[in-house]
Amino acid sequence: MSDNKSNKKIIVIKTGGKAASEKSAMITLFKEIKELKNKYDFVFIHGGGAEVTRVSKVFGLEPVFKDGIRLTTPEEMEIVDMVLSGRMNKEIVRLANSSGIVSIGLSGSDAMLFSGKQAGEKTLTGKITNVNPSILSLLIKNDYLPVVSSTSMTADGIALNINADEAALEIASAIKADKLFFISDIQGVMKDNNIINILSEKMAEEEIASGVISGGMIPKVKSSISALKKGVGAIIIGEYLKNGDLLASIDAKKGTSIVL
Repeated sequence: MSDNKSNKKIIVIKTGGKAASEKSAMITLFKEIKELKNKYDFVFIHGGGAEVTRVSKVFGLEPVFKDGIRLTTPEEMEIVDMVLSGRMNKEIVRLANSSGIVSIGLSGSDAMLFSGKQAGEKTLTGKITNVNPSILSLLIKNDYLPVVSSTSMTADGIALNINADEAALEIASAIKADKLFFISDIQGVMKDNNIINILSEKMAEEEIASGVISGGMIPKVKSSISALKKGVGAIIIGEYLKNGDLLASIDAKKGTSIVL
């Protein structure tokens, strides 16, 4: 995004539904974002799978997962749209605006920010195939905070449910963000009960082979390294608990910073 008027570094923040539902922490985060806006521009991306599951069950739909990925049915896609791009997105936008940050809510479908294809014939869970970040450039240049939900569409208009981590990685890669901060409910990548502060590609390969990095953290770390190779400066995994945690994470003083 070389046409960014301010030439400030861009920080992409991705939070899951659990973190997004912690209202007081979110207000603190947005107040810190406001404090840092003289130095950085931000893009905010959110998921919300747990809330989608909860609401689906209210409507009598039993979610189905394969290898940790939701197999989204057409009926459940309506819930995904309603929860992620409706209620959750607007709640986050309201919190940001009330914290003094002028914000705009978007999904992947808006201005075709990101679009994709179905991951299989019988699911509306999708994989991103194209990113068009021009709407983000427009908003950032005019000092808006984009708040992005991870619903999207195919080229011919079929609704898609995209994993929010994937959306964050693809967006950060497309805009060559300086940092991508995954706000998590863990302190970072752990080894012997200590946080690995800096994780290089070589270290990541070694820790995956040794079993220190395991389970769902393996694809997140591997996808992060792919994003670094596409131009993201660093990717941070860690918690946000109090004012100052965002800057500390950006400065690699908190959480795990994945670098090449």
